[in-house]
Amino acid sequence: MAYVRPEARLSELQARRIAAFMEANLGAQVPLHQLAGLVHLSVGHFCRAFKGSFGERPRAYLMRRRVAYAMRLMLSTDQPLSEIALACGMADQPHFSNVFRRMTGETPSRWRLDNRPPVLRVLTSQASRT
Repeated sequence: MAYVRPEARLSELQARRIAAFMEANLGAQVPLHQLAGLVHLSVGHFCRAFKGSFGERPRAYLMRRRVAYAMRLMLSTDQPLSEIALACGMADQPHFSNVFRRMTGETPSRWRLDNRPPVLRVLTSQASRT
């Protein structure tokens, strides 16, 4: 019978620490060796343990959190998409648009128009006419 390695997982404390760090650094570059260092693991073991705990790779988790942060910014501010892209740690607006479309199925501008509260939609359309 072949040996089956048990699934690696982060401890609850490690998972909370990593999630909090990633959330606090959504707009920054977050290298794997830095994340692994936070919980005193090698990069390889960290990646296996992260996936075991979160169900996805660290980069995929970080991108999903960045898109969620971008959604909050698009709903609560009138910042241009290029500024939102940079605030969310994306290289530029085209990169942001590609990632956003891949994850949501819509472009950021279309999503913003469709999901803005009605009051903000009216104010934004009036401001663009003047």
